[in-house]
Amino acid sequence: MRNVSFALAIGFALVACGGDENPAPKAPETPAVAATTPPTTPPVEAPKEEPKASLAELQQKTMRGMVAATNARDAKALSGFYAEGGVVKIAGAPADASGREAIAQSYGKLFEAFKDYTVAPSRVFVKGDVAVVEWAFNATHTGDLWGIKATEKKVGAAGVDVLWFTPEGEIKEHHVYYDGGTILSQIGLSKQKARPIPALAANAEVVTSTGAPEETKNVEALTAMGAAMEAKKEADWLGAMTDTVEWDDMTQPQTSKGKAEAKKFFKAMTTGFPDAKTTVVNAWGIGDFVIHETTWTGTHKAAFFGIPATKKSVTVKSVDIIQYKDAKLAKGASYSNGADFMQQLGLMPKPGDAKPADAKAADKKPADAKAADKKPADAKAAEPKAAPKK
Repeated sequence: MRNVSFALAIGFALVACGGDENPAPKAPETPAVAATTPPTTPPVEAPKEEPKASLAELQQKTMRGMVAATNARDAKALSGFYAEGGVVKIAGAPADASGREAIAQSYGKLFEAFKDYTVAPSRVFVKGDVAVVEWAFNATHTGDLWGIKATEKKVGAAGVDVLWFTPEGEIKEHHVYYDGGTILSQIGLSKQKARPIPALAANAEVVTSTGAPEETKNVEALTAMGAAMEAKKEADWLGAMTDTVEWDDMTQPQTSKGKAEAKKFFKAMTTGFPDAKTTVVNAWGIGDFVIHETTWTGTHKAAFFGIPATKKSVTVKSVDIIQYKDAKLAKGASYSNGADFMQQLGLMPKPGDAKPADAKAADKKPADAKAADKKPADAKAAEPKAAPKK
């Protein structure tokens, strides 16, 4: 009875709402589903190649690595920055170091002689595949050096590296210039006055070639100046300089300043070595600078800064870094091995022969001798004969 009454009650409600007495059962409603876009698979892209480092970037990486390896005194790591057939040529040295093994041995000997050897670049000049680096080192003489036993004395000098790079940033050729005479003076094997131990630069100035016409003009100006020296045209030679010209010959204890000093050098050079000739090996115009790599030859036929004529012939390799201002030579620095120059004149013992007593005996006029080495490097900077390479 309760079930019937419940059924009627439902029927009444449906009629009252307008529904059929016997409605068809409704199908269950399906919840609405929002329309969606089928996911798409992103296209497969070829792996991107890392951009290749430029030669300039590779050069910088190699040079930074060399400084770090040098200051770690790691000869093997240093040799790894050279190409397999790389070569190191040191001005005044009896032989080159060719190949990584020989280069590692050469650096190893350096670090045996100076166990605390520390170097820092001061200026870097870059043009194409060539970099020229000015640097200075500080060290203590702690081991055998050119056959000379350790003196435990502090030493230091400035120098220049000329580096040629492969496209991969490895060094294929390396020329080194520094004054061995400075070191001999500092360890007491020569009475010649040496330059003071240099401070190490905290940062290096970088000068990169722009290819501007002025770079070529500066090289041409230096070529003309060299021709004036060989022709003994003093007025033309001096006229190529500024009135306040300065020159640092790194074999000399101090800087030469002004045209009066330059004039003294011109006279000493043209009378002491009247047959002097300079061959320009390389010349690069880089910004306001000219880098000059030369080989200088001459016969010591008359007194040269107090040294009587020896009648001996000399061949000296040098690199000069010259700055121009308003198309005139304003400042320069010359790097070569003054000890090699003096040895060729017979005024200093050769490497392996030097002993403190012998060296002092051979160096009878050290002050004059060092002054005498005012030197072909100065002349070299001023007297290119051949057309410079660009």
